[in-house]
Amino acid sequence: MIQPYNHIIWEKQFKDTDIYHRLCEEFDIVFFNKEWYSPERYYQGTGTEIVCPTPRQDFANPVPIKRKCSAIAFYYIDWLQQAKPNQVYDLGCGWNFFKKYYPNIIGVSAEPPTSQYFYADIHDFVDDVYISQHQEYFESVFSICALHFIPLSDIKNRVLDFSSMIKPGGRGWLSMNAARMIDRDRESFGNKGKTFITNFIKQQINNVPNIQTLEIDLSIMDEMIDGNIQITFSKE
Repeated sequence: MIQPYNHIIWEKQFKDTDIYHRLCEEFDIVFFNKEWYSPERYYQGTGTEIVCPTPRQDFANPVPIKRKCSAIAFYYIDWLQQAKPNQVYDLGCGWNFFKKYYPNIIGVSAEPPTSQYFYADIHDFVDDVYISQHQEYFESVFSICALHFIPLSDIKNRVLDFSSMIKPGGRGWLSMNAARMIDRDRESFGNKGKTFITNFIKQQINNVPNIQTLEIDLSIMDEMIDGNIQITFSKE
């Protein structure tokens, strides 16, 4: 059973892995706390240090940049991999960053391929049609901030949609951005406080089947944040 994310415990485990050492070769800093939620930029001397929302971010910039990578996503992907799936699907994969570290990841994204970045294995929109065609389809699946372009009031339906695509015996992880969802529901939630919004999310998710963990951290809410709602699913 997966436990809620604990950066102290995960750091001790992850630093013994080959993936961590590969990340250290590619990035200046690999960090483990929820600093990944912060979009702040720091200017030091002649260079720029950017706090990276997720490891997907690739800073193709002529200005010297101190590259930072969050290890949080790897915590959840590692849990998906523990079930030894043949394939792990990344819905809305963008540049398909995680395939560099897990060869069995299959990236799905509508973004066109480019020569500059890694790109999707499957080019498709993850929309209602896609969801209807992939019921109980995935042995293992995750989506980082690709299925949240909806009003917050519709979160239950979106979570149900995601859960419906997981096979019996499968696992899933869904990461969503509260600020973007609120922005699409300003009339209902624009003036509500973080406690109200947190309680609303919990009430909506409370009776959704197959959820293992729900983590909500609204300490920082910004459209740059790559995920402050984390939900794991298990149909085992």
